[in-house]
Amino acid sequence: MRRFRFVYLIAITLSVLLLVVHHAQSKERVHQFTMENGLKVILEENRTSPVVALQVWVKTGSADERDDEAGMCHFIEHMIFKGTVKRKVGEMAKEVESLGGSINAYTSYDHTVYHITIASRYADIALDILADAVQGSVFDPAELEKEREVILEEIRMGEDDPSRKLFRQTAATAFQRHPYGRPVIGYEKTIRAITRDQMLAFFKRWYTPDRIFFVAAGDFDLQEMERKARVLFKEFKRASVRLPERLQEPEQKETRSNLTFGNFKETYLQMAVPISSVTHEDTPGLDVLEQILGGGETSRLVQKVKLEKGLVHSISASTYTPKDPGLFIIGATLQAENLERAVEEILKEVNRLIHEGVTAEELYRVRVNVESGLIYDRQTVQGQARKLGYYEATTGDVQFEKKYIKRISLLQSEDIKRIGEKYFKPFRWSVSLLAPAEKADGLKKVSLSAVVEKAGSSVVPIDKKKPLPVSKTVLENGIRLIVKENRNNPIVSIQVSFLAGVRFEEEAQNGINQFMAVMITKGTEKQTSLEIAKKVEKMAGSLSGFSGYNSFGLSFTFLSQHFDEAMTLLGEVVKHPSFDTDEMEKRRRSILAAIRQQEDDLDRMVFKLFRKVLYEKHPYRLDTIGTLDTIQRITQKELKEYYRRIAVPENMVLTIVGDVDLNQVASAVQKELGKIQKSNFVPPEVPKEPPLQKTRKSEVYKEKEQAHFVLGFQGATVQSRDRYVLDVLDAALSGMGGRLFYQLRDKESLAYALAFISNVNLDPGYICVYMGTHPDKIETAIAGVLRELKKVKDEGLTEDEVERAKRYLIGNFEIGLQTNGAHARQMSVDELMGLGYNHLQRYPNEIQKVTREDVHRVAKEYFKLEAYALAIIRPPEAKKQ
Repeated sequence: MRRFRFVYLIAITLSVLLLVVHHAQSKERVHQFTMENGLKVILEENRTSPVVALQVWVKTGSADERDDEAGMCHFIEHMIFKGTVKRKVGEMAKEVESLGGSINAYTSYDHTVYHITIASRYADIALDILADAVQGSVFDPAELEKEREVILEEIRMGEDDPSRKLFRQTAATAFQRHPYGRPVIGYEKTIRAITRDQMLAFFKRWYTPDRIFFVAAGDFDLQEMERKARVLFKEFKRASVRLPERLQEPEQKETRSNLTFGNFKETYLQMAVPISSVTHEDTPGLDVLEQILGGGETSRLVQKVKLEKGLVHSISASTYTPKDPGLFIIGATLQAENLERAVEEILKEVNRLIHEGVTAEELYRVRVNVESGLIYDRQTVQGQARKLGYYEATTGDVQFEKKYIKRISLLQSEDIKRIGEKYFKPFRWSVSLLAPAEKADGLKKVSLSAVVEKAGSSVVPIDKKKPLPVSKTVLENGIRLIVKENRNNPIVSIQVSFLAGVRFEEEAQNGINQFMAVMITKGTEKQTSLEIAKKVEKMAGSLSGFSGYNSFGLSFTFLSQHFDEAMTLLGEVVKHPSFDTDEMEKRRRSILAAIRQQEDDLDRMVFKLFRKVLYEKHPYRLDTIGTLDTIQRITQKELKEYYRRIAVPENMVLTIVGDVDLNQVASAVQKELGKIQKSNFVPPEVPKEPPLQKTRKSEVYKEKEQAHFVLGFQGATVQSRDRYVLDVLDAALSGMGGRLFYQLRDKESLAYALAFISNVNLDPGYICVYMGTHPDKIETAIAGVLRELKKVKDEGLTEDEVERAKRYLIGNFEIGLQTNGAHARQMSVDELMGLGYNHLQRYPNEIQKVTREDVHRVAKEYFKLEAYALAIIRPPEAKKQ
């Protein structure tokens, strides 16, 4: 009887969820048509926010290239926005960013996408830019050479990124004939060899209207958008060239392995088997398998291989199902000494699932998560457009999601077992590994093929709207409660924030906030970590801790039908975290592994070095994650004592945004959190950082391909009025249309990665320029940054640059606040920092007030070119003799 009741409840819940998904789809108006030249147009009207997403999808990707053309599609992607007959180099990005929008592109194996997201009042301009780019690009020879250098830098950068390098290696191992085995970006040899004539011939052959479609989603009138699209794309001529077919991958007959040894701090593992394409009937089942095996805290691999056995630092599973047959990938980071046992245990869990099947609870939980993910994807117009484009490009059917959901809802345990048996055969595995060079001798003795074949074949024993209402209430115990109703989606986001973070840390306890953020959801006095994770997944939600430089807290998002249950769980987590010692040791291992992995992330390492150079006294010099020494020493007692000091009502801001009723929220919060006693919270004294009196520099040498540096100064506080001026300065100098990008990246080809950053904090933050460049160019690049900053300091910006930056900030602000979670985070942080929960309503006006004179004054005040901090990471061969 109980079993029947459980299955019955599952059926009811899934039915409700399917109705929610259907409701979310039916609220939007989708219209599609094909023009006479073969170009298809897909339009989805959504008036929820004054934002539009416009995307041009080309059904051509790197898998359509010949071997000698490898990287051509990505190269073309770089060139499309580099000038047309109507617009000069840089004008497209500058025009879009001046209106607060974002413009970008990306290339995959199967398609190339050019996209703009912008405030809907500027939709006509954005549409004209996209249409002009794909039809009128001139492929300027000088720009082509600059982009060639940029792409070569990007290739070198990829060599420094273990995750990218590992995936490329895995793909090359699994796909030995199919072009999915080649990297999308191409090779240094092919990029150097591509000529402008070859590029034009490829473009003419593949970029034809019958292989291109236009997607628009957001705040527009369907008929009006159709009319404009027809006008702008009508001159696009169809070609009549016969295109070659892709080579197909033959059936894999034996286990494959590929090991690379190098300058890595961690060992990185991927295990892959060939699987179906996105449209195949087995794909929904494979997606369920992915979630049950490695899709989060409750997954079997995380629970068994990571937490119980302690053989890996991290582990996950993913299904890559593109247009052609793809891969099921299990990825992990681990100590090299554990490789053989880890592979054995991973395959044991795979076999256990195949032989035992899945439980009703697992199947229910994963179904809900997969289907609710489709709801969350539709929160932004760019997400809606991306989904429509993806389905059209890979399946030819924008309504494919409905078929997918139906297949997911019908899956049973026997289906999962059948699919597992079909694909996870021992001889179909490919094992790919990146490991430290010093571990080579030991690992070369391990026969991965033999381990896979033995473990893989063993049988495991069974084992246009009115402003949305917002209210602020202060409870008797001091909790500040902020509630905002938004009934457009059945989603609720909650943010619990406390003043804390690195700013409150002593050096001996560095990382305690991050450790606390990891542990806060990992068990209470009544529930284990696994029990909490299962409850959250049943709500189709996510619950996690966070910490930063100024704060600590919790974020919780879930479907609104679970509100009461979610509030009960949140109350228990906030009031009674256990900081269980066994869980602490499991998480400690992961944090220590993450600290070691930082050595492989040069972007993060150079900023870490920069903060140490800039701050000598202030805790901002410390890293949020801590150090190997401090994390090793933090005890349960210290975590509990620190949490008791910080997590008190008068230091708490609780923000709830979404499909809720104000009265319902007030009652639930009072019940769950209103009886917590005050404790006279007094924040610790924070050392003040004196201004820099002279230039300070630190240089570190790493065995990597690229050089990275950060050059900067002390910045403003979050409550300073200068922060708005610095935001404008940041927007004017950053981005593809910004001065620094145009001068140092486009004109002088000094960098692939470049950013100007203004970071404001409760105490003075920092202003800096980051650049990733070739080691031979680093001195020139630093000199170029100083030259451009001096020019801004001496001359200021033009009126046009200032106005364009202001429009960008205001427009981008609207785009960034489309989700409930974004509203909850922004209001919670603003209230906590003393700006007030309604600061987000004032922000556009504050930006609008900024003048050219303000920008010049701030540049002169903050750009102290005689006293700056400089952090450099470069290869040893770049070291001066």
